[in-house]
Amino acid sequence: MSVILQKIKDQKIVPLFYSESFEVSKNTVKALYEAGIRVIEYTNRGIQALENFTKLKEISANEFPELLLGIGTVKNIKEMDDYADAKADFIITPVITEELVKHSVSKNIILIPGCFTPSDVNVAFQNGLRLVKIFPADALGKNYIKSIQPVFPGMNFMPTGGINADVVDITEWLNGGAIAVGLGSSLIKTDFTAEQLTEKVQNLLQQLNQN
Repeated sequence: MSVILQKIKDQKIVPLFYSESFEVSKNTVKALYEAGIRVIEYTNRGIQALENFTKLKEISANEFPELLLGIGTVKNIKEMDDYADAKADFIITPVITEELVKHSVSKNIILIPGCFTPSDVNVAFQNGLRLVKIFPADALGKNYIKSIQPVFPGMNFMPTGGINADVVDITEWLNGGAIAVGLGSSLIKTDFTAEQLTEKVQNLLQQLNQN
């Protein structure tokens, strides 16, 4: 976990996306990788998700060295096992249950669970997890993490959902206690070319590192 946690902290953003098309998926990963991204969340949001993800992992070591490719929108034990078998570097869920957390610990799966309430965060905290996704972040607002942080010393928070892919919005979340933010459709627009995506992400990373 410590390697992934450090990479996420360094990167400040975690891009997340899904496409039914393997070619589009591969080209998106390539565009993000060329921009300097080394942690990506592919999302389990369609019938091609497992097949596409498995293929991406198969080519990843050769084509995208040092890329940590995780899977998101995992909601149950079976999905967790399927993606662990597909060698996901980490698994992100939109929800948290004691069962999911304990299963991930027993199987040595790196889990970043989705939390909304302090009780959710506590389930992760009591089971030794030290990174949670706050979801949906826009429903909770930018003061939320600072409000609950003192109760959970050592816990790291990654808000996701409704965050704009611009340096001002992201910096406000980081200043509010987040270690990074998850960015989906605000960053990866379907009408973008691969070149446009690479350029946008490069600029964003550059601006974030200047702050």
